[in-house]
Amino acid sequence: MLIIPAIDIYDGKVVRLTKGKRENMHVYSYNPLNIAEKFCSLGVKRIHIVDLNAAFGEKNNRDIVKDIASSIDAEIEVGGGIRNLKIAEELFSCGVNSIIIGTMMVKSFSDFEKIVSLYKDKIIAGVDVEGKYVKISGWCENTSIDYVDLLLRVKDMGIKQTIVTDVSRDGTLEGISPLFYKEVALKTGLDVVASGGVSNIEDIKGLKKVEKFGVVGVIVGKAIYENKISLKEALCSG
Repeated sequence: MLIIPAIDIYDGKVVRLTKGKRENMHVYSYNPLNIAEKFCSLGVKRIHIVDLNAAFGEKNNRDIVKDIASSIDAEIEVGGGIRNLKIAEELFSCGVNSIIIGTMMVKSFSDFEKIVSLYKDKIIAGVDVEGKYVKISGWCENTSIDYVDLLLRVKDMGIKQTIVTDVSRDGTLEGISPLFYKEVALKTGLDVVASGGVSNIEDIKGLKKVEKFGVVGVIVGKAIYENKISLKEALCSG
């Protein structure tokens, strides 16, 4: 199972939000590249980067993303504010391995289809879920879209992997539900990366038990920064 540490960037700083709210922001580092290098020194194979400014429709942190992608050996996946083909191409030209698209799947499906037709194998469907419904625009907008219906639709387009974030748990250190992610994998047939709420090594071990059903990875953020979990131990457990 892939253990994927997260680097969320806002105004050039490494931060974590609680349930996606800016008013619940905590700064952990002023040097995202340094954090990425530390992760790589432990043997991380993939790093999850979210450009929060871009997700909120503000400026972007693309120069920082480019510095990270050009400086480390791990694969880089990037999400946040990818609203059109131009932005996708800019990220790929920066050396990013894959991009995570969420809001565009809901608001601009025709644009999403265009990107998929060009970069299918480099696209990860990012679905942020509260209850059973999808949230978009940096979790600022609710929808009435069932997340399973959306994932089945993009699967028909050839998308193979999804990151599913449980918004109600993200940044809370309340623990993660392996059975929820097992259900997502079984219902959609996609490779599922779990996100939101990881609090300790037992969460990693619990997800490992459902790996055979298609839960292929987990994103770990706040638990690392708060020293609730050892990334080195997590990598060994995964």
